[in-house]
Amino acid sequence: MAIEICSIILPGNEKAFTVGERKGAQTLDELAADYRMLLTEPVTATLATVGDNKVPQLTPVWVNHDANFINLNSVKGRVKDRNLRARPQVALMLLNPKNPYHWMTIYGTVSECVYEDDKSRGHLATENIDDLAQKYLGKRPYPFRDPKGEVRALYRVRPTRILTFGAP
Repeated sequence: MAIEICSIILPGNEKAFTVGERKGAQTLDELAADYRMLLTEPVTATLATVGDNKVPQLTPVWVNHDANFINLNSVKGRVKDRNLRARPQVALMLLNPKNPYHWMTIYGTVSECVYEDDKSRGHLATENIDDLAQKYLGKRPYPFRDPKGEVRALYRVRPTRILTFGAP
């Protein structure tokens, strides 16, 4: 896996708001600690997908990650689910809630979608939403399931390009 990590030049410097340093990485673990914290702390990301009508859709999402993937979760059949299955290219923006001039944008592709109703791997979607609820709400299991039933979906996004800006 190759990830291009690009640092945006800060205001007050020559060529501000353009890409400065570019480097390659093999895993998300190679991100600088200031940016990894945007993934490890309970920062709500904004997910951009594209709908059938070619109009972008922005959605707040919870995220977690491992060395190679950003993990997202939703419900089978929702607009976000339909968009991600039809057009797997995504962008995520993580904005530090304490400093809006510290952010990271991740571009990538959904490389895998696992639904809870998959008998062999569906437990991964359930475990993921429970992990996210623990991270963001301090509760386990996820407390907001639709009482009429829902099938959760885990999306594994492989990052290809990451833009970073600012410091905490």
